[in-house]
Amino acid sequence: MSLERVTDSLTRRKVAFLLLGVVTLVSLPSFLDHVYYFMSNQATIIQGRWDLVALNVGVFILFAIPLALGWRWRVNWQSASLGVYAAFLVSLFVEMYGVPLTIYITSAAVPTGAGLGSAGGQEILFTFEFFGQSMALTFWKLVGAGIIVLGAALIAIGWATLYRTDEELVTSGIYNYSRHPQYLGFNLFLFGWFVHWPSLLTLAMFPVLAYFYYRLSGVEEKEVMESIEDKDAYREYIERTPRFI
Repeated sequence: MSLERVTDSLTRRKVAFLLLGVVTLVSLPSFLDHVYYFMSNQATIIQGRWDLVALNVGVFILFAIPLALGWRWRVNWQSASLGVYAAFLVSLFVEMYGVPLTIYITSAAVPTGAGLGSAGGQEILFTFEFFGQSMALTFWKLVGAGIIVLGAALIAIGWATLYRTDEELVTSGIYNYSRHPQYLGFNLFLFGWFVHWPSLLTLAMFPVLAYFYYRLSGVEEKEVMESIEDKDAYREYIERTPRFI
């Protein structure tokens, strides 16, 4: 392993995190307005569309089933992980299209005109129709949707890289930059939903799920280290490649 390569990697990561921090600070007031928009019950809420709840829950759970079947590293993906992920999806889409219970709760504590931000609402930038239901997207909803797509793409690329090879240790492609690109993808996917729909529910559940996937990646690596034949190669891979980014 090259010390110069490790140093360059750490430098790139520091620069990336610095840029992310700057962007976060600049965009924070606008995002807080977005949060206030939801928590003060000013957002347009869809209710009673249980067909949309069932459709979205089914599609996004099916998306995670390959990991649950244990196709990653030939190590069984903890069954609890799928359960926690499914619980998040069910709660999220019931909130979005069924009964927005937590928005009702927060609106009582965050009245219009006295809350987290200065804006009384968010400008609608894009509208479309989905299964006969009119949908409206604001700036931060679009940002959240973009993060969701990015997370889904990382998961798909990770699958494509890993499952078309018979090698015991895969370090090529996206795995050259992240030891767990699929878990990174799931965290981005969940974070995107938090940005898209910042209700009390997503605010509470996203940190728990992010920590859950972090712990799960550590458990998986211990299992891989016990089962893999070339332990030295895997140890070197861990030392030179970040867990997520």
